[in-house]
Amino acid sequence: MPKVTQKGQVTIPQQIRIMLDIKTGDQVNFEVDAGTVYLRKKQASVENLKGYIGYLSHLKGKEPEDIIDELRDTADDFGR
Repeated sequence: MPKVTQKGQVTIPQQIRIMLDIKTGDQVNFEVDAGTVYLRKKQASVENLKGYIGYLSHLKGKEPEDIIDELRDTADDFGR
C-alpha cells in the first residue's frame, strides 16, 4: 500500500498506471465527488500544442533535401 511522503507525494501502483496508460511526465487530475477522490489522466488538447504553432515556420517553402543538408552542415560544425 503506497504511503504519502513528507512532500505529499504518492507512488501510483503499476497496475493502475498501466490501466490508465500513465507514463512518466504525464499530467493527472484529482477530482473529488461526495468524499470520493478520482484520479484521471489529463488528456492532451489543442491548448497543449499552441506553444508549438509556428515553431517550424522558418522552413516553409524549403525542400526536404535542403533542410536535411542544412541540418547535416550544422552537425558537422559541432565536430570541428
